[in-house]
Formats: sequence, C-alpha cells, structure tokens
Amino acid sequence: MNQKKFSILAGAAVVLLAAGVWLSMHRAGGSDTGGGTVFADLKPALGEIEEIRLSKGDGSRTTLRKDAGGWTVVERQYPADASRVRELALGLAGLRIVERKTSDPANYATLGVEAPDKPTATSTLVEVVAGKKTWSLIVGKGADGRAVYVRRPDEKGSALAQPFIAPDPDQKRWIDRLIIDIPGASVHDVAVKPANGPGYLLTRANRGSTDLTLSPIPKGRTAVSSMSLNGQADALTAFHFDDVRAVSDTATAPVDVATYRTFDGQVIEISGRREGEKAYLRIATRRDPQLAAQFPEPAPDPVVAPPAGITPPPAPAATAAAKAPDQTVEKLGARAKGVEYEVPTYKYEAIFKKQDELLEAKQK
Repeated sequence: MNQKKFSILAGAAVVLLAAGVWLSMHRAGGSDTGGGTVFADLKPALGEIEEIRLSKGDGSRTTLRKDAGGWTVVERQYPADASRVRELALGLAGLRIVERKTSDPANYATLGVEAPDKPTATSTLVEVVAGKKTWSLIVGKGADGRAVYVRRPDEKGSALAQPFIAPDPDQKRWIDRLIIDIPGASVHDVAVKPANGPGYLLTRANRGSTDLTLSPIPKGRTAVSSMSLNGQADALTAFHFDDVRAVSDTATAPVDVATYRTFDGQVIEISGRREGEKAYLRIATRRDPQLAAQFPEPAPDPVVAPPAGITPPPAPAATAAAKAPDQTVEKLGARAKGVEYEVPTYKYEAIFKKQDELLEAKQK
C-alpha cells in the first residue's frame, strides 16, 4: 500500500471516530429516536400488583392498595375507583419510549423529571409493587396530552414516552365517588324531617306507579306538579360526593333527616348538616323485610309451548330463575360506616327540601 492510500484510509478512520464520539455525546446530552418499553417486565406482572404509591416533594401522597375486597385509598381508608387505578397500571405497563431526552441534571426541571425531594419539584414519584419487586419512575410534564416526560430514578437519561399518564397524588382523585345509584322508580317512599319546618312523606302506591303523592298537605294548599314531586325520588340516582372524611368525636351532629325506602325493602337513612358553604351527609342502611313482602317481584311471563315440530329453546339454568337480591344497601352500609360525605349543595337541597317547596304558592 503506497503512502497516498494509507493517508486516505487514516483520514477516513479519524473522521468516523470523530463522528462516533459526537453521536455518543449527542445522545447522552440531547435527544435521539427511542423505542422499547420503559418497563419491559411490568406487563406480565399486572395481575400481581398489590400497591401503587404516588408522591411529590411537597408531601402530597396517595397509596393505592389491593386486598381481597378490591382497591383502597389507604390514607382515607375508603374504596378507590378501581377503573381509574387499572387505567394507571395499564398506562405504566404500556409506556413506550418515543424519544430519548436529556441526561444533564441541570435540564431535568425543564421536563419536570427532577428528583421529587423538594417542595418546589413538579415531578411525581410512582412506585409499583408486585411481590418482592418494585418498579419506580419519575413522571414529569405532559406533552400535548398525548405523551409524558419520564425518568427512572436510578438512571440519568430521561425520555418522552406514550401514552400520557396522570399520576396525581391528590387522594380525592382516586376515591370511588359514587355513593349510590338507585332509580327513582324503585323508591316506594321518602320521609323528610327538616331541621326547621314540618316533616312530610312522599309515597308511590305500587311498583310501576309513575307519581309520588305528598302528605300531609296543609289546609288550603295544593301540591306542586307530579314532575316536581318525583324529582325528590331521583336524588339517589348516580349520586356522587365531592370528598369523604372520618367522623370525629367532636363533629357537629346532623340536623336534617331523610329516609328513602325501596320496593324491595332497602332503607337508606340520610342525615345532614350545613357548615358554611359546604354540606355534609352521614348514611346508615338497613333492610325492611315487611316492606319487601308487600311488593314482591312480578311473576315472569309464562312459557308458551312452541308449535308442533319446532324444537323449543333450552331452558334457563335454575339459578338464573331466582333473581339475586340487590345488595346496594349492604355495600353502602359497609362503606359509609364512620365516615361523613361532603356533597354538592344543590344535591343536599334536593334531598332535604322544605315542605313549602312542594306546595303551590299561596293564593293572595
């Protein structure tokens, strides 16, 4: 090999080496295309997850723990919204790296992936526990609602990953906020005893009846329209609360009382009070077998024999013939024991209406 060719090859080698060094430095300090999942082994362990911890440097924290009864917000000792927890777990297991980002700690705060050990840190530490293994991830700012910046605590490199996840450590975000969901047509009667003013009773005569009737009606007055009366029975339909807390020994006693009874014998006793601009409820439940016996479930339609030569459909299983009783009050009673619900004021007022609100205006 002559001197000229050797010089050319040597020069090319230097250029390639320099390019390799530059590319390596560029990837370490800037960004490059990504690929792969953030946690390659989390998806197979989804069914074994027993705890998810969310925390920020300002001290806010939520612990989601799974037991035989389902998911619980540990700090509130109240059931968690299982669908929301599942969405977070699936999002973490499916996180895929879109683009590698900075490895320079000085730039972490720009993406929100700094260590969440100071009150000013915007990052959130997520810890997923399954058996003896814990997966940890620092979650930073979102990117157009489609992706999020992340960094593993034991690594310098950060990344832009999809899908977007929102591991907010606000405990209220994770609580199952549905108190109860009973259709208004299922309500037999509503007895209300306001703190101020006379009590009253709204009654629906039979299963399938559309309208409630009011009693007593003061002399010379008439009830409002059936539509307005029926609205009070609908107050327990998709009934959600804003927050929940344990009842302390010094808590103010409730003053308004409303008792809802359903045709199948479920009884929901609601007692409430106002505290400034907020409204609070306590709930107790029980069964009324006598009421349920008065209004048995309608008999199923008789089976009509098919014409000759046509094979009848298979008979339903014997267990399906008897309808399982609604366990709404049992579940609610267990959840509501020892707690007080903060509810929207409009919902409070819909439950504890004054008798005068259910009467037509006095004639002048």
